[in-house]
Amino acid sequence: MCADRVSRVPGRYQFSMPERPSRDGWFRIGTVDVTTTALLVGLGVLSMFLYAIGGADGPIFDMYFIAPLVREGEIWRLVTWPIANPPTRIWVILTLAFFWFVGHRIEDTVGRVRFTIMIALMTVLPAAVVSLFDFTADTGQAYGLSILAIALLVVYAFDSPNAVWFFNIPLWVLASVFVLLDVLQYLGNRFFGALLVELGAILVGMVTARQYGMLNELQFIPRFVGAPSSKKPKSRRASGSGSAVIAGPWATPEPAHTAVDQLELDGLLDKISAHGIDSLSRSEKTRLNELSKKLRGR
Repeated sequence: MCADRVSRVPGRYQFSMPERPSRDGWFRIGTVDVTTTALLVGLGVLSMFLYAIGGADGPIFDMYFIAPLVREGEIWRLVTWPIANPPTRIWVILTLAFFWFVGHRIEDTVGRVRFTIMIALMTVLPAAVVSLFDFTADTGQAYGLSILAIALLVVYAFDSPNAVWFFNIPLWVLASVFVLLDVLQYLGNRFFGALLVELGAILVGMVTARQYGMLNELQFIPRFVGAPSSKKPKSRRASGSGSAVIAGPWATPEPAHTAVDQLELDGLLDKISAHGIDSLSRSEKTRLNELSKKLRGR
């Protein structure tokens, strides 16, 4: 964790700016680590200049997700729609800054490769499903990073249920309010396609994050084959005797830890590194202890 450096000189204090946090970027430009989050924000900024050069009907329009055009063969729209961020209002700057903040929180937790996979799934899958339907009230249109930013906020908020925002408002409450406002706006404007894309991005993001060892409090979200289980096996008893089986050298040893166990442990350790041990819930701390003992072969 970065902190301001303070050096004491006789009679005065000298302060220096906090150091830039080091991130696991794909490459560096100067002192900036270009992560997946930074790359998406950078492309969003470039799309504003593209809008200024080509106009609203220019190249930026070709990046929007529009379901009927996807069905006509413009498949690239399933991928490019988050990059299109036209500067039509001041909120687009706040959207990019918000995505930078929450995107890096998730990317620092799960790692750049897994985060990139998560973003790709959140982008493509909901749009592909919406493309299967023919909406009569609207064109099934979506664009901009705001949808992914809200989806990542939901993931981050429910992964850290004790986190609070300004005025001690729980972060999960704030995320729920943002989603509710979007739902009401989309319903009022009859933008059913955009509504389904956002809800789909939230669903895909939460399911994917669960596979990466996050959202351990949300047990109703399934982990698929090979994922670790927090349930401990019940002790077996001898058939018909009612007495416990005596353990001995012939007992079947516990299976060695799996790659999924290591993945879950890495996720917990990344969360501690990013936000401190207090960011873990009680069940996460218990799971961390179990995984540590298992990996040590106890």
